[in-house]
Amino acid sequence: MSKLSYRAPALDKGLDIIELLALSAEGLTQAQIANHLQKSVNEIYRMLNTLKERGYVEFEEKSDQYKLSFKLLNLAATFDPTKSLLEKANPIMKEIAAMTNQSIHLSIYTAGKLLVIAQCDSGSPFNYHVPVGSTFDLLETSSGRVLLTFQSDQERKRRLDRRKLFMKIEKTSKLPLNQLKEIEKKFSKQTVHRIKKDGCEIVKSLQIVGITNISYPIIDHTCYALAAITIPYLNRLSQKNEINIKETSKILEKYSAQLSKELGFNC
Repeated sequence: MSKLSYRAPALDKGLDIIELLALSAEGLTQAQIANHLQKSVNEIYRMLNTLKERGYVEFEEKSDQYKLSFKLLNLAATFDPTKSLLEKANPIMKEIAAMTNQSIHLSIYTAGKLLVIAQCDSGSPFNYHVPVGSTFDLLETSSGRVLLTFQSDQERKRRLDRRKLFMKIEKTSKLPLNQLKEIEKKFSKQTVHRIKKDGCEIVKSLQIVGITNISYPIIDHTCYALAAITIPYLNRLSQKNEINIKETSKILEKYSAQLSKELGFNC
């Protein structure tokens, strides 16, 4: 949590509730919300009522659960910070896919998890791609690890804290528990340093055999990563003239830098 000169505890509490509900597709009871936020039921009672009256949350009497309404989505539609990113990224992604003959996708951070917001297929009949709208654990993917690495220490910690909450509620890990714990253990002490040094991550997929993930950050005017652009490199034995991982990485590095520059990166 940021150390601001002036605090607004009630606002913090309301935002915590909204962010928590964004992590739960099923909704949560008042007691569950209090438990996850480590607050008493009385502390959040008035805030939940206010959020309900303002239309930000809905209450289902049958299940006794609170859920986010569509109000935030409607507000976001009037100002979408990803719109400019997508407008600039889509033509670049098509060019990269054509040059490398590999599929490519663009991901952002949202509510403790990774969200794929754009994708472009390769021209090959043998193709692997990640669908738009897919969500993943931040630490299980190259995109997520790259996004986390190129943040301030404070923001990285905040996102990792949100990730823990997301994992606790959704239990969506696709990896064995011991493997996931090893990744978590190494991330802050080793992985962040390595990715910062390399400026990217090139590593075999933890989930798909035969895929090598090549992921670069897209950095905007804030000097921190707004998105991650990733090629899940598929080594096709049937295509002799296919460019290799090293050449593909150089192409992705060039175009990720171009996209970052178009988004105001000048740090």
